[in-house]
Amino acid sequence: MRQESRQDEGGGGEGGGGSVSVCVPTVSENVPEINHSELVKPNINDDVDEGEEYEVAITATGYGSFQYWLILLGGFANASDAIEILCVSILLPAAECDLHMTSEDKGWLSAIAFVGMMVGGYVWGCLGDIYGRRNVLMVSLVLNALSGLGSSFVQTFPSFLVLRLISGLGVGGSIPLVWAYISEFQPPSKRGRALSIIASFWMVGNVLVAVFALVTIPYDIGFRAPGFVYNSWRVFLTVCALPALITAIAMLWLPESPMFLLIKDRKDEALDILRNMYALNTGKPLYTFPIKSLSTAGLKVQKETSLTKWGTFTSTILQTWRLTKALFSRSLIFTSTIMIIINFTIQFGYYGLWMWFPELFNRLEQYYNDHPYHNVSVCDLTKYHGNTTQQNTCEEDDGHPVDTSALISILITSIAPLPANLWTVLCMDKLGRKFFLVLSMLLSGVAAFGVYLVKSSLDNLILACVFGAVCTMGFNALDCLGAELFPTHLRSTALAVTLISARLGAILGTVTFGYFVDLYCAIPLLLVAAFLIFGGFLGLVLPNTTRTALM
Repeated sequence: MRQESRQDEGGGGEGGGGSVSVCVPTVSENVPEINHSELVKPNINDDVDEGEEYEVAITATGYGSFQYWLILLGGFANASDAIEILCVSILLPAAECDLHMTSEDKGWLSAIAFVGMMVGGYVWGCLGDIYGRRNVLMVSLVLNALSGLGSSFVQTFPSFLVLRLISGLGVGGSIPLVWAYISEFQPPSKRGRALSIIASFWMVGNVLVAVFALVTIPYDIGFRAPGFVYNSWRVFLTVCALPALITAIAMLWLPESPMFLLIKDRKDEALDILRNMYALNTGKPLYTFPIKSLSTAGLKVQKETSLTKWGTFTSTILQTWRLTKALFSRSLIFTSTIMIIINFTIQFGYYGLWMWFPELFNRLEQYYNDHPYHNVSVCDLTKYHGNTTQQNTCEEDDGHPVDTSALISILITSIAPLPANLWTVLCMDKLGRKFFLVLSMLLSGVAAFGVYLVKSSLDNLILACVFGAVCTMGFNALDCLGAELFPTHLRSTALAVTLISARLGAILGTVTFGYFVDLYCAIPLLLVAAFLIFGGFLGLVLPNTTRTALM
């Protein structure tokens, strides 16, 4: 078997700590040799019991077909969330007349999904720490899919807004659960790469939603009946709901997280799952798995009690409150607070600008159709659009036009993060999470300020591509940090709580653009740049989690 070469990072920081050459064994390779000294143990003083520690056991399963299948499904769960979030920003120009939307309505429609994500992320994330990652994740994906599908059939803006809110409840739950679930199946040396791959599927979702839009929205498809319209943008919404539903069904064949089972003192069930992983990865019989028992040393075991049964609503509320309060204990309050602030700043900046790119691209293409030889800045463009009469456009064209060139621009910006995603996949475990987080937020802040200065359609497209690419690195790093900074019994809850602040940032960012983009667009652009740069500097104080064992 090919061997891994590794130079320990020691205390020299994440950026210059040595090199890592990682090779992934295939299913036909033998079980990798376990080097206990390479595992960085969490600093928790618990009584030591018999058996092997979890990180040793998960390493002994090998790395092969099970993890590849797991990462693929986790990636598509992440991609389906991206599709459901971004589909709304793409359909805004097409749905403008059907739903009689103003710019403020569009801002609230973009923001309402994040309201649902804020509430749903907290509720589902806490339930994931109480009842398990897998089942709760599947329920949130189904809720996402069914509400997204239902929104394609409603005919009024208020009902459409409510169903997009419910869709956000589902998306909000699946995001923290995906990271908690997948991270607990990864050995320390592979975790950063695995989580970076899953994070990269957000780009896959961006590309898919742009392709779905290109093959549906510009065309006259669907049908009409008295009092009911099912046209191209509604067909687009129906297609966008399918990935979440398909992913939820496929997850029926995946097991619960063995680490979650271990902290619930269900050692035999956890060991059975690890044996099956070993058999799938190596092709060897179950009984040859070298680990015969598991230790809970370093983990906070929570034995099954009546509080963790599905029956009692009040007991679930109490458990949720205890988990949340634990995040602000003396040992975790600093980390929790910093993560809350950084999540707010990055999502205010990213979604504040990114959710409005499709609208700005569409306005830009319409402007150049009328003024082909005249360059215009983004702010001049919004003033131009603000002087047109939306009502007349709807009446004359039987709908607001959607330029295919604008959709192509969206597709290009969706593909642009590919190099950044590849870099994080290859180097997340070498350069470290903090390196990518700080670099990304500083560069994206500069790029956001640059939007105010561009004067041509090509310049605007290039800058949008740069902005999306550099933001991607920050999100990938933050996803790894969120899964690694908190102990197992609080992991889903911690991700959910930090994402509450992230959703607040996204809501304020999209609503701010909705209110100011037609009045004085320099305000939201400068706010985006300031928040991103501030969050980048704040990332410097976070601890290093690169290649450490989960707590």
